[in-house]
Amino acid sequence: MKLSLLTFELGKGFTLDELLGICARYGYEGVECRAQLDHEHGLELETTPEQRAGIKAKFEDSPVALAGIGTSCRFEFPDPPERQEQVDIAKRFVDLAVDIGAPRIRVFGNAFPEGSDKDKVVENVGHCLREIAEHAEGTGVECNLEMHGDFYYWEYALRAVEIADHPGIGIVYNCDPRETNWGPISNHLDPIRSYLRHVHLHDLEATDYPYPELFRILKNVGYAGFASLECSASDDPERVIAIYARLFEWMYWNA
Repeated sequence: MKLSLLTFELGKGFTLDELLGICARYGYEGVECRAQLDHEHGLELETTPEQRAGIKAKFEDSPVALAGIGTSCRFEFPDPPERQEQVDIAKRFVDLAVDIGAPRIRVFGNAFPEGSDKDKVVENVGHCLREIAEHAEGTGVECNLEMHGDFYYWEYALRAVEIADHPGIGIVYNCDPRETNWGPISNHLDPIRSYLRHVHLHDLEATDYPYPELFRILKNVGYAGFASLECSASDDPERVIAIYARLFEWMYWNA
């Protein structure tokens, strides 16, 4: 398993050059750039072809890999044009990923609107995922659905990717404390294992989620992908980034 930094909180104020330097310095093997939030890294749809070529070159010259692009795209809307707008944005992110060398984009389900038919929402999400994957065919870019919001529950996420029925669709497992209400976290991990493409970690020192158990499971199944650190903001982000790298290392190798 390879540690990467998700820029959502700790990395949002760093330029791409700063991110690559910090991640390399503290042993992160990748960085996952959160888009659509005006982060300083600049990996956005508005980048020009020249800027995209520059971004790709920076990663090629760095020991730190581009683990993926985290989008805000979500597909639970009952209105078809609203869903299609999100799908079209996700397709543009696939194109961006191709240009800069990102292996995946992340999207959401994400929630069940009040009064909605849950089965229909899941079906709609699955069809959206399928359309994005078809757009990405031949590019090597995956589209991964995060277990986030109401889709934290494995049945909804799994059903959506099964409806999509495409090898370019996978799942981002998100370490959600709500899972512990249903018993061991293996109850959520085991059913989605064949679709597991990426992992999102949060505050590793937290006691409301069993990180040692997670690391044991991932080691036992031979998970070799990225685990992106997405923890709380700090007034001293580089220091926290450094500390979490050591904590991850200790927890993983002692799991």
